[in-house]
Amino acid sequence: MNNPLQNKFKIQVEALSGFDFQDFIVELFLLKYGSTGFTVLRKKKDKGCDGIIVSAKQVIACYGPADNDQKKFDKKAEEDFEDFKNNWQSKFPNWMFVVNHEVNPAQVIKIETLKKGTPLVGIKGILSIIEELDSFQKRKMAKYLHIDSEFLAKDFLKEILDDLLKNSSSVEPRKEYNKPIYITDKVKLNFAEEEVQVALDEYDIVAEYFSDIQDLINGYEDDDIDKIKHRVVFDYSQTNGSFKERLNSLSNLYLGKYSNDGDDEYRFYVRALLIYIFEQCLIGIKTDTENDSTAS
Repeated sequence: MNNPLQNKFKIQVEALSGFDFQDFIVELFLLKYGSTGFTVLRKKKDKGCDGIIVSAKQVIACYGPADNDQKKFDKKAEEDFEDFKNNWQSKFPNWMFVVNHEVNPAQVIKIETLKKGTPLVGIKGILSIIEELDSFQKRKMAKYLHIDSEFLAKDFLKEILDDLLKNSSSVEPRKEYNKPIYITDKVKLNFAEEEVQVALDEYDIVAEYFSDIQDLINGYEDDDIDKIKHRVVFDYSQTNGSFKERLNSLSNLYLGKYSNDGDDEYRFYVRALLIYIFEQCLIGIKTDTENDSTAS
């Protein structure tokens, strides 16, 4: 996948060097393997070990150069391998070399010459590891790299839509409503009088993301769009209480699936998607205008 968020990760990782790159890889591998699955060592005087993947008995060495020069690469790889061989290989027989640039054939050959079967992980491999992280972990990496939250919005929303689609095969079709929505009247029908203004204020805030949501939805086939919407309708039908309570239940359901820390920003994106669905007349009580449109 090649999207704006992944491109931003690529730019930020490639800009790292020295200990900054090493620190990043340590954070990434801690997320991937967990605190008991990845052993962290001190940065200086580490005897050629930037961390240990416990299950693989594998020592990693990180190299974030200012420029991708082959001679410098060879020198660094030789030095790190020598340290590995002298200090670690007897207890941890496997080795990994990690760089933050595109690897070339000469670099692959160099690492293979030093130790056969040793993986050389470049920028594509790093991005692949990031892509495999769950939403919470990916967001943590984005924060670590100071990536603006706007790059996470579409990625997070698409993950929700893809998951809704994946779990929608058994949901019955539902007729769509295409007439314009009178949102104030609709809010008044679905919220208690004292809740109306708060609901309208929330609508105004999240509505700025509706175009993003619509762009994402338009990227699916028509049948898949129906399945996504029907899945939300089905999930909504499994909730109880007032509309506000049911909307909160649905928000918590989706938030629990995609973020394990109750993050406010994730909650915002979930609410934006659900209020968009509400505006499309798929959940909640419909206005007379909407009812007339379905009857005609």
